[in-house]
This record gives sequence, C-alpha cells and structure tokens, in this order.
Amino acid sequence: MGNYSVTKITQDDGLSQGSNYFWFEDRKGFVWLTCNDALNRYDGSSVKVYNLKYFFKNCPALQQGYGFAEDGKHLYIGSTRGLYIYNYQLDEFILVDIYKKFSKNKTAIPIGFADGRIWLFNEAYQLVSFDVTTKKITLEAQIPIEPLKSVHIYYNDGNVFYFRMPFLDKHRNICFIGTKDVVTYGLDSKKINFPLHQFNTDPAVILQSAAYDEKEDALYLGTADHGLFVLKNHYQTMDERQKSLKRIGGVTVNEDKIVFMSNRTLFIFDKELKKGSPFHTNFERAFNFRFDQIGRLWFCDDGQGEIIIDFRGAMLKNTTDATDSLMMSFRQRGVSDFTELPDHSILINSSAVFNPEKFSVKKFAPDRSSYYTNSRGRSYSNPYTREIWMFENSTSDHQYKIIVFDENLKLRTSYTFDNGDMGKHQHMVNFKDSPSVFSFSTGLYLLNTITGKFEKIKSIPDQNPFYINILSDKRMAISYLNSDMTLVKRDDKNGYKVIGRILPKVQSFYIQEDVKNSQYWVGTNQGVYLLDKDFRKVKIFDSNNGLAGTYIYGILLDDFGKLWCSHQRGLSSIDTRTHIISNYDKEDGIQYWDFNNRGFLKTSDGVLYFGGVKGFNYFKPPLKPSSFYRPEIYIDEVLINNRRYVSPKGINFLKELNLKYDENNISIRALIKDLEHGSQRSMMYRIRNIDQVWKKMSRKTPLNLNSLAPGIYEIEFGITDKFTGKVLSQKLIKISIDKVFYQTFLFWIILGSLFSGALILLVSRWEFIKQKNEFKEKMALESQRNKITADLHDDIGSTLSSLQINSMVAGELIDKQKIQDAQKVLRNIEDQSRKLSENMSDIVWSLKPNNDSLMTLSTRIRNIASEILGNTDIDYKINIDESIDNEIVDFSIKKNIILITKEALNNVVKYSKSDQVSIDLKKNESHHILQIKDQGIGFDLSEIKGNGIGNMKKRTLEMNGIFELESQNGTRIKILIPRFRD
Repeated sequence: MGNYSVTKITQDDGLSQGSNYFWFEDRKGFVWLTCNDALNRYDGSSVKVYNLKYFFKNCPALQQGYGFAEDGKHLYIGSTRGLYIYNYQLDEFILVDIYKKFSKNKTAIPIGFADGRIWLFNEAYQLVSFDVTTKKITLEAQIPIEPLKSVHIYYNDGNVFYFRMPFLDKHRNICFIGTKDVVTYGLDSKKINFPLHQFNTDPAVILQSAAYDEKEDALYLGTADHGLFVLKNHYQTMDERQKSLKRIGGVTVNEDKIVFMSNRTLFIFDKELKKGSPFHTNFERAFNFRFDQIGRLWFCDDGQGEIIIDFRGAMLKNTTDATDSLMMSFRQRGVSDFTELPDHSILINSSAVFNPEKFSVKKFAPDRSSYYTNSRGRSYSNPYTREIWMFENSTSDHQYKIIVFDENLKLRTSYTFDNGDMGKHQHMVNFKDSPSVFSFSTGLYLLNTITGKFEKIKSIPDQNPFYINILSDKRMAISYLNSDMTLVKRDDKNGYKVIGRILPKVQSFYIQEDVKNSQYWVGTNQGVYLLDKDFRKVKIFDSNNGLAGTYIYGILLDDFGKLWCSHQRGLSSIDTRTHIISNYDKEDGIQYWDFNNRGFLKTSDGVLYFGGVKGFNYFKPPLKPSSFYRPEIYIDEVLINNRRYVSPKGINFLKELNLKYDENNISIRALIKDLEHGSQRSMMYRIRNIDQVWKKMSRKTPLNLNSLAPGIYEIEFGITDKFTGKVLSQKLIKISIDKVFYQTFLFWIILGSLFSGALILLVSRWEFIKQKNEFKEKMALESQRNKITADLHDDIGSTLSSLQINSMVAGELIDKQKIQDAQKVLRNIEDQSRKLSENMSDIVWSLKPNNDSLMTLSTRIRNIASEILGNTDIDYKINIDESIDNEIVDFSIKKNIILITKEALNNVVKYSKSDQVSIDLKKNESHHILQIKDQGIGFDLSEIKGNGIGNMKKRTLEMNGIFELESQNGTRIKILIPRFRD
C-alpha cells in the first residue's frame, strides 16, 4: 500500500454517534453521515448535527436516514417517514410523503437524480419518480425482487440491504441487487432485464454486496461463498475472482483500488485484484466503505466513528500507521539516528534500512550480526570515502567497538575504545582532507587509523562536548552540556584553536550556517536564535512570537529558504527571509508531539528526516500541498442577543445586518469548508473599517461581538494556512446598529428647539428677577438709610442734645463759682462723648464690607470683649465659627449683634459678680446663634428694670430673631438669627 495515513472523526470531534450507515459526498463540498439519532454533516474540520427542531419545517426531526441523492439545489435523504428534502440556501428540511398513494408504508429511499426527477424505492421495490420542479410523483415500475422485510438498521439476517443499494449506471439504467438476482430498469426503454440470467451461475450463489465503477462500466458483486463477481461491458461479461474469499461485504471501487471486507478482514486490492493488503486487525468492525473524489477511503468503525485512509500519506510522511513489524518497532522504541547509505536508502537506529521510494524496511546486514550489536546504536556516513561508521553498544565491561563498512556495506575494519577512559560517545564528523573528529564525554579526539588509537585534542580542554557542527572556513561550532558553544578553527596542520564563544550563558545545541544570507541559526533550550555573520543576536524565536516548542532537538536548513526544527511540541519551520513561523502538529502527520535529540538528517537530494519517540517523519521541501477542494468560508449561524437570526435568503448569503440599538450582542459562527485540508487552515477576521490587523478565530467558538456601540462594522473573514502565512479574504458582512433616539439628528432638533425655548424663558425670567432684585436692593437701601437716619436721630441726636444742655449747665455753674458741681457735669459730658464716639464707630463699622480681616464680625466681637473685660478680673472664652463672617453681610444685623454683645457684657461687668463668661457665635442648618453666658449671681426676671434687656429684645426683633433669657446659676442670653431671609 505504500505510505498512507489514517485519520478519524469521532464523537470527540462532534459526531452525534459512533456508528453511521450511509455516507454521501455532495457537490457543495460536504460529507453527510446518517446515524441512528441524527443526520451529521462534515466540512473537513467540524461536524454539524441536525437534531434541533428549527432545522425541520413543519415536520419531525430526521433520525436514521436511508440513502442520498442531490439535484444541485437540494439534498434528498430517505427515511421511514418519507423523503426529507434539504434546502442548502435556507439550511432547513421539509418532508414529502412519496408513497402516500401507493403503499401503506411511508419508507422512501432515493437512488439518484436523472431527467429532472429523483428516483426512489421502498421495501416492496416500487420504483417511483419525484419531479423536483412540478413536485409530481409517479409510480414507474414494480421491480421483481423479493421485498425487504425491514429497512431498520438493526434488522440483520447476515445480509443487509444497504450493502446492495441500487444505483444509476452510465447507460441510464437503474440497477437493483437482490440476494439472488440483479435487475435493471431502463429509464428510456422502460424495460426490465436480468443480467445474471445469461450466465450459468450456481443457484446457491448469495449476493451480499455491490459496487459500480462508472468509468470502467464494471459491476462488482460480493458473494457469501463464491468470491467476487465482476460484470463488464454493459453486464455482458462476467469474471469470478478471489473465489476462496467468503462473506464479501461492503465492496467499493475507484480508479485504482477495490476494497471490501471478508470474514472480518479488510482487503485493499489493486484494480486487477492481483496485489492486495489484508488488515487482520484494527478494522474488524469496519463497514460502509466509500471513496471520495480524491481517492481517500472512508468507512465506519462501528461504534468508534469514521475512519479516513489517505493512500498518498500525510503531508509530513511517517510510519505511524504501518503494519510491518520493523516499522511498528519504530513506533514502540522511537527513532534517534539516521544515516544515508550509498544507495540513498536510510539506515535507522543502526538496525534497519528504510527505502522511502518503496516505503519498505528491512534489517541491516542480518548476516553480520556477529560483528556488532545494532540496537539503538549510532552510525555515520563518510561522504568522501562512502564508508559507514557504526558505534555498537557495549560488548563487554567498558569495551566498545566501531565497525566500518565500505560503500557496498562489506566489513572493512573495526576499532575499539574504552568507555571508562574516554567516556560516552556523543558525535562524529568527517572531513575531506583531515582526520575525523570524535566527541566523547571527556573531550574531543582524533583517530590514528594506523595505530587504531584515539588521540585527545588538548587545545580544546572542555569536557562534555555534545555535538560538532561543521561551518565554513575550516571552523566548527562545538556544543557542550551545561556550557557555552565554542567556535573552533582548524589550521593547515590539522591543529585546532578556540577562537570564540557563541551565545554565552545560553545552552546551545545545534547551529546551521546560512551562507547565502551570511547568518546563523542556533537551536537552544530557549528556542531558536538568529545570529548575524559576527555571531551577534538578531532575533529570538520562541513561544512569545509563535514557535510551538522551545527545547530544540534538531535544526535543518532546506534548499528553499526555510529552517526546520524539531522540539517537544512537534515540528516548526521559519522562513529565513520573512521570519514567518509555521507549526506542524498531528493534523499534518507528525509522528508524535515529542522528538528526539540529534535525530535529524538532510539527505543528498534534500529530503529531511526527524526522529521522535514514536517513529519518524520525512519529507522533501518545499511543502506546497495540492488541493482538489476549493477552501470556502461559510456562515453557519448568527445569534443576535442570544437568539437565532433567520435570513430570508439564507444565512450563508447574508451580506448586511441592520439592527436596532439594543440588538448589539452578536455571535457569528463562520466555518471553513475544505474536505482535504480544512483542519490545516485557520479562520481569520478583522473589523475592516476600524482595524486592519487580522486576528485568528477559534475553530470551536464563534466570533462574539458584545455591547457594540451604534455605528457601522464591516466584519471581514479570511483564510490562512501555515505554508504561506497570507490571508485570503472571502466574506464580508456589514453590520449597522441604529443609534438610540437621543443620539439621532431628529432628537437633537427637538432638543435644540426645547432648549432654545427654555433659554428664552430663562432669560425672560432672569430679566424679571433681575429687575425685582434691583427693586428689592433699592428698597433695602432705602430701608438701611431710614435705619441709619433713625439710629443717628435716636442715639446720636439725643446724646448731642444732652451734651448741649449739660454744656450750658456746666457754664452756669462755673459762672456761679460752683466748681465741684461743674466738674460733675463735665465728667458726665465726657462719658456721653465717649459713648457717642463708640456708637458712631459701631455704625461706621457695620456699613463697611468684610474684605478686611481686621473689620470682620468675629474680630469686632473679640475687640469688644477685650475692651470691656480686659481691665476686669473676669476670665472670658470666645468660640466663633469664622465662616459666619462671609455669611452675615447685612450692616443692620452686624450692628445689632455688636450692640447686643456690648450690652450683655456691660451687664456682666456691672451686675453679675461673675468670674467667668463665654461668648459663642455658631450656626446650624437654619440659624446663626449668639450666646453669652456667665457664672454670676443672676437676677429675678420679674424685677428687671432699665432699658438694657428691652434694647436687646428690640434689636433681636429687628433681625426677625428669637430672644431667650435664663438666669439660674448665672445668666444666659441666647439669640437665634435666621440664616436665610426674604
């Protein structure tokens, strides 16, 4: 069979069930599978299960389907309820009762499409046509074949009907296969024929399976006990082949292969049935065999899912699916060593020879096994002598042997070395004009082929050399375990000198020299380093910029500008010009995730080999996979606010979405349809009118756009692959989300009109209030003038009159020489003058603004207290909220507060006999509060005489305030002045 690959589609990939009974590849690029519970559709990377009610229009959901046909626009699936018709555009099904007029049973199984009609049959083999345009149903013929007892999948008498499904041949006949006969119905002649009747077949022949090769016009019939019948030339000739095979079921054919099951063994033959590959294990439960358009074999592994065998092999060819015992040993033991032999075959693990052209393997020189042990040893090819040097494993204690074969693989000579003295062998390199260099754990050595002794290179004293990398200009880059890579130069006398270190403090293993671009690529335990011609770092490739694995096991430069590296996460390539990284995984055919150190080789014809823990990969760059199927992006589902969106033209034809402002949570499931390379392609998207950067989409999750602001979003979908890195744009959806009403132009017109009207109203109101306030200010000013006038008249006028009278009295007393009496009068004049001056000062102060800190209300109260109480033995405390200074601006209120304070303090000095007094001016939410309290003897409120208390009450009333007086255990005067006044 050559190199082939096996892939599986299982329930882990989305299949509704592990068993399927009918397979169909349509013209749209989908594969359809019928399971017991639902219809499944596969696009090359994902499975869609049709089990939800909204896919079925006014009909029950399809569970087990029976057969397929198509007409380009619709897919037709048979069932026991009738014919299900799938509309590709709308992604929905309808159900038609085909046999309603002809049978009590509703079963309808499609055969194919011809003459604008779908042709069907039922259990009774009634042939019916369904016109896809007019919907006319016609009973065409009764086929003379024993009726089916049941079409149920589980009805199994050892000969199931779906291995013998009818088909349309190239001569416009419908061919029916029963268990005992073959019947054809001519679409043109309307005649029924029996092709097998012309041959003398054994009456005991039981037909079990059938397959038609349209290109060769050949019908293959599998029998229970008579092998395989092949009818050709329009059923006119018949050959009996493979007569020894029994119970041949599930036959299928293509251009070069015939596949069938026989007694639980899978057989894959060439078309001549001469060369065959039996699979006695792994596929015992296989059935329902079909070839797709590119020659891959599909079949159901009952209960496990669908298996696909690609006879071309994986893109990264491998031996993981081989059944040869030697190849299976690679999977069991791994591969860590390759050597190209003179005939270009590959020596693997020093034990087996692999022929890539024939995909075959054989033991290496089994007749010479007495000379060496070839299990997992290391071998080297000398391209200059064409010799093969093989390092065997230990033969006794510390003695190891090196076997040298000539180009004909004949034993030429051998050498021994002591592992105890030299340590473990690591590597070997050959030169054209100088001795080979060997690395052991104790250092580097040259082999004296005359004496057979190894001589240590003392100029390179470092221990644990790991790998010797040959560079240009007689240089070598030697990697060490737990040490820097060393750059060594060889002189003309085969002497070696250390000339530098490469990547200090980095564990480096391998280096590849890119002579064309004058740069170096180094594989390390931290990724791949790119160095310039002077070994200076240019760039690091690791997980931060897309390299799948960072512990490098091997690197190779191919002939097409790419560096390949193996690591703990598969294989990767780096384009040496663009630096685009491509990672290869199991979908591409890697033998397993983990590879082996030093297990890599580039052959003379450019084929690359990489060995790993479960085998090896080999391929010849450049990797440019051919593609039969055109990759296509299709929209599978759109959700708006978590509700399925239904497009009248079909969701895949959606180009524009116009949504309301609150329909701004959108989920788009976009998928790639490519039955050949779907799993190797990646979906990309971008919002084109916002961001030009492409972003990768997950295969399993849709594109979710949540809480989108009003506006236009151009969602563009593209496809990329790991070979080119380019994005091919394929689909564009324009999403338009309306603005909220308050964000629309109309709203702003209405709002502007309302605002303008309100502004006019406010301006008019403001003018009115302004005029009103000006009037109030004038009235207040007039009131203040009247108050000032009254104060001047009452206080100052009366005092001046009193001064005038007292002056006259004093003058008369002086004239009468009554000096003592005159002095009393003069002292009275002095007191009145002082009081007059104070009153004038208070009036003037109350009229001044509070801009000057020395003129504030709080400062004035402190000054008054100091003037009145400063020369007494009374201790006083003042607590004033100084923010009140800026709140009380009315001069009459300020004047009244000062006068009340003076009056109260004078009373304390004159009458209280107190040694303490407190003055508080505070505020609450509604009032300014003035409180003056002493610790004196108090007085009887009923015996109040004089105008002091009365004046304080009067002044409080002028401020619309509240006057409170208490005289128990001292006297407390409390004035509440409103903070806000009309």
